[in-house]
Amino acid sequence: MNHLKPIENQFSKFVVPSMFTMLLAGFYEIVDGFFVGRALGDVGLAAINIAWPLAALILAVGTGIGVGGSVIMSTFRGRGDPERAKAAEGTTITLLAMVSLLLTTVLLLSAEPLLIFLGAEGETLALGKTYIQVIFAGTALQMFGTGLTPLLRNHGRSVMVMVVMVAGLITNIVLDAVFIMVFQWGIFGAAFATILAQGVTAIGGLAGLLKQKREDRVTFKHLKPQWNFVGESLKIGLSPFGLSFSPSLIVIFCNWQCLRYGGEVAVAAYSVIAYVLAPAQNLMQGVGDGIQPLISFCRGGELYRSMRVLLRKAVVLVLAISGALFLAMIPGSWLLPIIFGTSPEAGAIVEHAMLIFSVAFPLIGLARLFSAYFYAVKESRFSTLLVYLDPLVLTPLFVFTLPMGLDLDGVWFSIPAAQGVLALVAVLLFWNYQRALPAKNCKKLKAHTEPASMALQPVEQE
Repeated sequence: MNHLKPIENQFSKFVVPSMFTMLLAGFYEIVDGFFVGRALGDVGLAAINIAWPLAALILAVGTGIGVGGSVIMSTFRGRGDPERAKAAEGTTITLLAMVSLLLTTVLLLSAEPLLIFLGAEGETLALGKTYIQVIFAGTALQMFGTGLTPLLRNHGRSVMVMVVMVAGLITNIVLDAVFIMVFQWGIFGAAFATILAQGVTAIGGLAGLLKQKREDRVTFKHLKPQWNFVGESLKIGLSPFGLSFSPSLIVIFCNWQCLRYGGEVAVAAYSVIAYVLAPAQNLMQGVGDGIQPLISFCRGGELYRSMRVLLRKAVVLVLAISGALFLAMIPGSWLLPIIFGTSPEAGAIVEHAMLIFSVAFPLIGLARLFSAYFYAVKESRFSTLLVYLDPLVLTPLFVFTLPMGLDLDGVWFSIPAAQGVLALVAVLLFWNYQRALPAKNCKKLKAHTEPASMALQPVEQE
């Protein structure tokens, strides 16, 4: 790598693989829904949609721990302190193992009460319980599958992360087809396929970390948890955890209101919409995740001008993606019910609601990008506010008030309304943050003058 190149020129090397990685992650639920919808119809779709927030909780915890640790790791690398960077990485791996054990025990003991709380009953409850118990049994595989990938990405191994995710997704598709369509295992087969696919991702992530250069690889002494890093990592990870889990909280609220205003058919229709929203949100979040290693490195090295250039590129990319997604939903709204095998009643709801939801794409993209930027620079107060303002305040406010006057349409309009307010708050917070930056804003790029050891070594490893 030419170390005299400005760091912002590495934008595409980090962001493009990250986008595709996050897009692939969003396809896991879609794959299950595709096969279950064709095998079990509306009731199968409703069962997975109601149970999915519990599965998403595991993935979000792994993401939060992994991203929190990787931000600390990259910040130390930007400061030229590789030993503390490896200590942060080792602590993250140990923390993933400890939390996996705790979550597995707690969730397996509370599966049915949690599903009842989420609105499952009758056949939907029975199917949801079968699905989620298998998912809970494989908690560790999911935690490591999502928790190790941020570490790899912050080592500059974004392409390898993408390859690992592709391997996991292909495994999921093949096993879903075999378990559901050939063996007729139904919703159990969907859950089992998901767990095995996450296992492939976890093993691939671990192999990637073990293949690092000797000077970059953690050793057993680094696996001893540094409790000061644990606290800081969890604080930073609260935002990426929320970014990952907030769509599932929104799914819970929307499911409740769909059941109230449209019954199980409306829940089945919303599950199809959620299948589309998940990869769309992930794709745009991939932009923020992609610039995070670069932004964290720049923040550690006080490269403020590069930070501005990187964010400007990211904003343009997010708006372009969201515009393309909006246009794609014009024909997509009537194709989706056919793809997922919904009933005609549910299909009519999907066709109408999807166009309303798609208005929110650019707003979702901006809010997620600024959230990622803030936790990358360790401004946890701003990122946490953005992440939790939506699922804890804005969406509940709109989703429980708008249907009073608009009936089921109020559920669909609640998402664009909430995201519009959130995007406005994000822009105001960023403006406030920029004003507070020191006069070093115009500092020259260190990459032009520092020795090779200070430059972004990970890019060499691609």
